[in-house]
Amino acid sequence: MYFLKRNDEDFSFQLTNFSTKLPNYVALFGVLPAEVTQAEEDSAYFAWAILVTKVQADTKKSYVGFKNNLRFGVENVSVNPVPETVEVVPVPAEVAPGVQFRFLSLAKRIKAHPNYSSAIGQNLGIENMNQNRIALENVQPVLKLVMRGGLVNLDWKKMGYDGIVIEKDSGSGFEVLDKDMRPNFTDVTPLPPANQSAVWRYRAMYLYSDSRVGNWSDVVSVTVGD
Repeated sequence: MYFLKRNDEDFSFQLTNFSTKLPNYVALFGVLPAEVTQAEEDSAYFAWAILVTKVQADTKKSYVGFKNNLRFGVENVSVNPVPETVEVVPVPAEVAPGVQFRFLSLAKRIKAHPNYSSAIGQNLGIENMNQNRIALENVQPVLKLVMRGGLVNLDWKKMGYDGIVIEKDSGSGFEVLDKDMRPNFTDVTPLPPANQSAVWRYRAMYLYSDSRVGNWSDVVSVTVGD
């Protein structure tokens, strides 16, 4: 369906919006209380799954940095604390697989109802909201480099696309660093050891339907370390 969000984070936001506003239309569309409850539980559990996945990915990055610094760092110079392991609690009520199927089934039933209107669909998030999307061949992300907590952060705006792919040049040319589906991005690569410095350069390109689109952003750079 053209209104369905492809990206997991966007789909989660779509579910949250839909389940939050659905109670306002139960009488208009004959939605059952059990269906409202199911939509709410689907939204909460999927949002939790997104959070768990991101936390685990961030934890993995931190441990990779810890392991690399442990192997290649300078002895007695660079502090290398063991990263914290984050537990994501509380766990919402578990739901069965098929969240997207249940969402689409109810959304299509509402859209086919004689009381349905485009305005209601936009409020529920089941109308196409991407008419103003910039032409794919011309789009270009804008990166803003900010240091927060001693780490390099790349601020960027989503502009209706799925996310960005980020490339980094640490001195030997640009290589893929990561994908980011929800602004903003933090580079958790260990900083150079004490008394050493490096210039890190970044660029990004938008992603749409799992493909790169448009042009690379302007390159931004920062000097890290002493």
